Amino acid sequence: MKISSIGLAVHELGRAREIIGIVVKYGLSEWVTTSGFGKFFISKKRLHRIERYNQWERIRMAIEEMGPTFIKFGQILADRPDIIPVELQEELRKLQDEAQPMPDDLAIIEIEKELGRPLNELFRDFDRNRIASASIAQAYRAVLLNGEEVCIKIQRPGIDKKIELDLHLMNFFANRMQHNNPEMEAINLKGVVREFGKTIKKELDFRHEAGNVIRFGHCFENDPDIKVPRVYSHYTTRKILIEEWIQGIKVRDLETLLRSGNDPKIIAKKGARLVFDQIFTHGFFHADPHPGNIFVLENNVVSFIDFGMMGTLHPDHLRFLGKYLLGYLDRDAYNMTEALVLLSGKRNFNRFKDLEFRISDMLAHYKYMSIEEMDFSKILNESIDILVNFGLRIPSDIYLLIKSLMAIERVAVMLDPGIDFAHEMRPFAVDLIARQFSPKQISREIFDSLKEYYRLIKELPADLNEIIYDIKDGKFKTQIEVKGLEPLINHIDGASTRMAVAIVLAALIIGGSIISQFDQTRMLGAIVFGLAGILGFFLLITLFRRNKF
Repeated sequence: MKISSIGLAVHELGRAREIIGIVVKYGLSEWVTTSGFGKFFISKKRLHRIERYNQWERIRMAIEEMGPTFIKFGQILADRPDIIPVELQEELRKLQDEAQPMPDDLAIIEIEKELGRPLNELFRDFDRNRIASASIAQAYRAVLLNGEEVCIKIQRPGIDKKIELDLHLMNFFANRMQHNNPEMEAINLKGVVREFGKTIKKELDFRHEAGNVIRFGHCFENDPDIKVPRVYSHYTTRKILIEEWIQGIKVRDLETLLRSGNDPKIIAKKGARLVFDQIFTHGFFHADPHPGNIFVLENNVVSFIDFGMMGTLHPDHLRFLGKYLLGYLDRDAYNMTEALVLLSGKRNFNRFKDLEFRISDMLAHYKYMSIEEMDFSKILNESIDILVNFGLRIPSDIYLLIKSLMAIERVAVMLDPGIDFAHEMRPFAVDLIARQFSPKQISREIFDSLKEYYRLIKELPADLNEIIYDIKDGKFKTQIEVKGLEPLINHIDGASTRMAVAIVLAALIIGGSIISQFDQTRMLGAIVFGLAGILGFFLLITLFRRNKF
């Protein structure tokens, strides 16, 4: 069932009314009145504001009450400066992925249903008390029959249907908001919601997360500084994920780390190094390395958990990173600007000089700092903000990259306030640049370009012959797209519709007047005349209200 084809289903209307009620409850009445949809569900008398909170706090509170789908959407928006203002970004970063715990008995029923056997046939021991609870899943600890400890992640029953329903409504609201607010076209809210839908649907399939863990493990299979949990693929389904139990200390628990004999300074360097390795070497990185997702084992070994959200860097993204880093290390605003413009997909940008000036002005604030004292992730974030202000868009994985760098920097500074983050990153940056400008890489790129030119020269005669034959046969067509006429076309369509309605009403009035002259059809004529008159009256009122005269 698709909203675009048959509209909101009856069971969706209840959820829509609930969402609009929450929006109104937190004083966001302007969203309801401008959406063109809320007026059907709630009267203006019920619209009110909560004065003791500012606008951004009320938005965050409303999102929390709307549930897991909207919370996750808010968490993603928190890292999108191209869509929301800085004040709202800061507020949305407070969103926590928490939910009312699912009863343990219900969770155990779901586990047995997914595995197809009772717990005592699969596990030597099973702790029936949950160890963690989130909006999508709940986690338990168990021991397999062979003695291996595992973590079981079970999806909440029916959560996929609830999220699907919310995604339908989010798409509907995004379409309405963008339609009623043309100035939002540059944001492409519909595209953002569509992209979010793909992301959260991946999270709903635990086989996707299992694949992430396995791929991540292969990247670091020979690295002694990291422990990647093993995935038990034969137990894993779309709704259940079973991984090796990580017996470690949360990285934020500094006192326990010190008592265990681990060194926070070493952990800080290792954690930063591992994330740099993920980004610069493998192009596949943990997108949310916050303190709750990092554990420390004996001998300062680091372990990441929760691989539901991962970032992947396209080779073009890595080329951007290399070029931007080269400009950053040399404080070269031109190179940094060129990298940013290429990242946005623009070959020629007519405001390049203006953008370069803004980047140069930003660098001027760090003029008296050494590279070691500068904050790379902060400067990259500021650069992206400037790019967005020029109306340019960048791939979503770059926002995940910035998020990952900023998160691991906060963790590193928490463990070692004196850490030189730029110094730790420099070897990876230099290595990336060296790889991109190595003779082997340059020769490969030249060879690829020559192949493209060869293909173009080889196929050009055939393409020209095809065009000439089409012209001779009268099959050659040109398509001209004239932009900026949409308002005029809409106006003409509206005028045509009103003209057609007016003609039909006039015909009904005239026809009613004629047939009412005869005794046999006088009553029918009066009814037709009266209805036409009423409809005509309402048409006039509508036109006056819309200033169509």
